[in-house]
Amino acid sequence: MTIQEVMLRIEIPEEVRGNIGKYSLSEKEFYEWKHLFENDFEIFLNKWRETQKHFQWVLWFYLKLACEVHEKYKEKDISEEIFHDTFSDITIWCKECYRKYKVYGLEEVEWVAKSIRMELFRLGRLQFEPLILDQKLAQKYHLPSGEKVLNVHIPAGEKLDYCECQKSFESAKKFFSNEDVIFICDSWLLSPELREILPETSNIIRFQKMYHIVEVHYDFPQAEERVFGEIRENKDAYLEENSLQRGLKQYLLAGKKVGIGRGIIINER
Repeated sequence: MTIQEVMLRIEIPEEVRGNIGKYSLSEKEFYEWKHLFENDFEIFLNKWRETQKHFQWVLWFYLKLACEVHEKYKEKDISEEIFHDTFSDITIWCKECYRKYKVYGLEEVEWVAKSIRMELFRLGRLQFEPLILDQKLAQKYHLPSGEKVLNVHIPAGEKLDYCECQKSFESAKKFFSNEDVIFICDSWLLSPELREILPETSNIIRFQKMYHIVEVHYDFPQAEERVFGEIRENKDAYLEENSLQRGLKQYLLAGKKVGIGRGIIINER
């Protein structure tokens, strides 16, 4: 599969498809960068930050790597649908880069690397990252160290339809061949404070109720970043274009905070 074919498959904006060749490398340079990506990611990141037009350049580089990953998907008999859904994350973050900087590229280099390394797969509405809990994560989720889990991530761009999320959980059990899997999630969507803002019938609250919330932390105003697209000191400056924005803004103006919930789903047959 070529870069152009990948871009068409994951619906990269047409403007990008016409200009991506500007950032290509020679074969020798590509494999030098690939070696760094695979063997010393910290050095890769440091060198990447020093490149000219680094957001645009790394978009090309990751698309080139995605071509190789597509072959691995075929070898493992992973469907074209899962490839499309997983690597459409590049398109989501490419558009987000444009929203923030007016440049089509990638800023979320560390995050997208998980898909390149086949450490994360999107199965329907949700993304899943298989993990073995180290001691620190195990303590956070009140689970034994060494436990195998699936870390759940919620990509942007679509409503959080409850039925579609249920389908994703079932798909994950089949994909990872584990009916007894434990799902973990760390997200503002699991914050109990949202129940003061949203009705019980909302998809977010229904999704939240699937989890047992073990902890809530306030390390970062993730809800503001996700709902408003930015974090502002002056909460009165936030937009009110939908009911969630209106409700969250009023909640914040009342001096309250929305935390980040840590939740688990334990499936037992």
